[in-house]
Amino acid sequence: MKHYITALLLFFFTLSFSQNIDFEDILNIKTKNASEVKEFLLNKNFKIAQEHYSKEMKFGDILFLSQNKQDNEIPTSIAFYYEGNDLTKNRINFEMNNQEVFDSYLNQLKELNFKVVSSKTEKKITIESYKNETTIIEVKIRFVENHFGKQRTFYSFYITDTNYTQTKYY
Repeated sequence: MKHYITALLLFFFTLSFSQNIDFEDILNIKTKNASEVKEFLLNKNFKIAQEHYSKEMKFGDILFLSQNKQDNEIPTSIAFYYEGNDLTKNRINFEMNNQEVFDSYLNQLKELNFKVVSSKTEKKITIESYKNETTIIEVKIRFVENHFGKQRTFYSFYITDTNYTQTKYY
């Protein structure tokens, strides 16, 4: 009986504090307004680290961070950028430093029929662009060395609409 209760509690806490978020979830964020994105990611146990909105310029950004530093199965940060109520201007950038997580997200991207349209490597940064009918995704791999010669790798995905053009405010 003691093992049954322990297993049940473990299952409950795993579900309660899980931050499972797959690539398709992140793609769907791009089609939501800022309040819907906040609600979705806060329910996925992310926290808001920074939020900015300019009434004058009618654009904003929200940076979400993973609350569970032990969870290596999700992005460490998700940045949501928006311009007014025009959902086609929404952009998302999410980052991670775990290669297994990156590989998982890259495989999910490829399963969604995104095709590579360009690839380049410059100054320890590799950038590949993927595209489907409605979305462009820039995948970036950066190699950074610290003062002791140890190298870390950072991975990011930047998601925009295929017809996105930045609003000129000035």
